[in-house]
Amino acid sequence: MWRAAAVLLQLTLWVATVHAFFPFIPANQCNSNGHCGPMDGPSTGNDGESGRTSDGITLDLHQRARSSRADSTATDPVAEALARVAQKFGGLRPSPTTELDKRGNSFSVSAPATPTTSNSAGIYQSGPDYSYFIKVQVGSAQQPFYMLLDSGAANSWLMGSDCQSAACKIHNTFDPSSSKTWQTDKKAFSISYGSGDLTGIVGQDKASLAGLNVVNFSFGLANYTHDDFTHFAFDGILGLAMSASATGTFLQTLKADKLLSSLVIGLSLNRDSDGTNDGQVTFGGVDAAKYTGDISYTDIQSPEKEAGEWAIPFGGVGFNGKSATITSTIAYIDSGTSFVFAPPDDLAALFKLVPGASSFESGGYVEYQIPCDTKLPISVTFSGVSYDISPEDWVVKINDTSCISRIYGYEIKKGAWLLGDTFLKNVYTVLDGDKMRIGFASKPAPPPKTTTTSAVASGTTLPSAVTSLASDGSAHPGMPGFSGQDTPAAGMTQPAPTAAAAQTPSSPGSRLISSVYITLLCVAIVLAIMA
Repeated sequence: MWRAAAVLLQLTLWVATVHAFFPFIPANQCNSNGHCGPMDGPSTGNDGESGRTSDGITLDLHQRARSSRADSTATDPVAEALARVAQKFGGLRPSPTTELDKRGNSFSVSAPATPTTSNSAGIYQSGPDYSYFIKVQVGSAQQPFYMLLDSGAANSWLMGSDCQSAACKIHNTFDPSSSKTWQTDKKAFSISYGSGDLTGIVGQDKASLAGLNVVNFSFGLANYTHDDFTHFAFDGILGLAMSASATGTFLQTLKADKLLSSLVIGLSLNRDSDGTNDGQVTFGGVDAAKYTGDISYTDIQSPEKEAGEWAIPFGGVGFNGKSATITSTIAYIDSGTSFVFAPPDDLAALFKLVPGASSFESGGYVEYQIPCDTKLPISVTFSGVSYDISPEDWVVKINDTSCISRIYGYEIKKGAWLLGDTFLKNVYTVLDGDKMRIGFASKPAPPPKTTTTSAVASGTTLPSAVTSLASDGSAHPGMPGFSGQDTPAAGMTQPAPTAAAAQTPSSPGSRLISSVYITLLCVAIVLAIMA
């Protein structure tokens, strides 16, 4: 009998493992370079949510192997990022090599832990590690929206209910008629994002975020958005720069309304692969629990100081203890950009230090292919202090044998680097609008990753790879992506899954696996009887 029980256990584990190995990556996450990214995080489920829950339980899922670099119909996230930063910093967008994919999308959104520090908000993220945003409630009805945290520009805007663009149809939109406190003089605004404009009118309304109640939040209400925004989970942008704005400068509003004792922002972006989403933004101060050691500050110099831009003198870049000889003297700190961009000549000098690195052009910018066994960080220096960019962030695998760098060769502004989220995930960042300076500090090591198991028989557990969460939060073996997904915050809506993601646990595929399970169970019983 014990042999039959052992056979039954083996068969049960085999079937459960088949459940776990169900790789699914939404097509909209595959770019023209052939890697389904720009992320390398967990596989995503049919509803577009990531395989990680808000309480830190990790589903150890396996991803589909990367395809060849030949997909000519999908969007290129690097080109999209270039389009946005070119508008913000006055550069020229490279000519697109592919037409943007215009399908409706579902989005992978990781919900953050609840902050305990006052005037703080948890930072949602999508991608993984592609965009970072917070929940902002707008209008007298306090309708919730996802708004991108963008230190690279001061413009703030939301998609409006009268917008019929493809992006607006798959996002939350603000209906001014639903708010008793909406005001507008119908002043028009337009923001060029390289491939198309975002247009609308400017208005003011109440807004609540991070425990702050803003009475006169000025923002653009978009009646047209370019299709670029079909690829992002956020419903609008919250500009955090101090510069002049077509829609009103948010930080200047906070200062004028005396909502903060100091015009300081503490920013901590999480790395999805670390586990629990502990990303957080703090307005009016810093959260000492989010960093270790001291904060080292660098003053913003002219003309960036007068312009209200978050840009500081750049001390240099290096690899494996060696410094690259570069000519750039300034770095823009941009939480609204996913990657790092640098002048091609500077990047060539840096990658001379990386053994086995080789460059190639793609879509008007320079990429570097690197050995996949590259395990060392790239360092950047400000005011004599160096900060590491982990290989977890700057090295990305595109197939079984090839890796590329997430630091791209493109000169956004002459003689300047642009350090986006690839860098910012590695440091605690302080934007000090009172003293016009930027500070960085080391972040504490991430907590150990946690997994969960579910009992199959007395004294027996399944591997964490076959575990997901039921709707009531309990753990059970199941198909990854069908359960245990993050749910949007109250009032938030998520687009319906794409056709490719329409299978549910009651679908024929799921019933087939259930049939196999029953068949194998019967075989085990027969074997037990024969024994």
